[in-house]
Amino acid sequence: MIDTLLSERVPTRRHRTKGTLAQPSHASIRFFDCTSLAPEPWANGGGTTRTVAQQSTDDHALDWRVSIATLDGPAKFSVFSGLDRTLVLLDEGTVELHSQDGASVARPGQPVQFSGDLLMWASMSVRPVNVLNVMTRRGACHAAVSVATHSMRVSPASTHLLLCVAGEWRVGSSLLNSVSLQPMTGIWLEGRREEIDLHAVGLGARLVSIGIAAVER
Repeated sequence: MIDTLLSERVPTRRHRTKGTLAQPSHASIRFFDCTSLAPEPWANGGGTTRTVAQQSTDDHALDWRVSIATLDGPAKFSVFSGLDRTLVLLDEGTVELHSQDGASVARPGQPVQFSGDLLMWASMSVRPVNVLNVMTRRGACHAAVSVATHSMRVSPASTHLLLCVAGEWRVGSSLLNSVSLQPMTGIWLEGRREEIDLHAVGLGARLVSIGIAAVER
């Protein structure tokens, strides 16, 4: 479920969004709760995911998408030609990623990037884990994904999502006061330029920052 905290209309290019969440057509700050999002099957039927946010163009081509997938065992990833992907392990443990180009290991707090064109599969322990998936259309959008464990200040990209993974984060800006993020909740900023102060509360706090911007042509 998404609640609009603040919005003001600004010019933007026309686009349309597919999925459960609507892409705002104006500058906005929105709150989201990942635990309330409905699961949906992967494109290849090999697992389930929950779409946090996404944007598509008028011809239905995906510009970008942010989702959370649950891995409960070895899994073959769907192929997304023309998309670049970033995966972040949200739970403790490790996930081994394999492709025809080699292997890598996803660990908490360490984003892993790979091409959506690759045939990818994952191996892991028996315990289910959640992974964050960020996908962007190559040549159209670029995503900068990082994981914070200490207080910091963020200058938002044109589209910016902040997801609390663990602990508590207090958020403040010229327009946000006394906002607190609990695990698996976050804020989606669209077209906002004011700096955001993020304060980690207690030990073990972890937050994912996702900045998405159009590729300069």
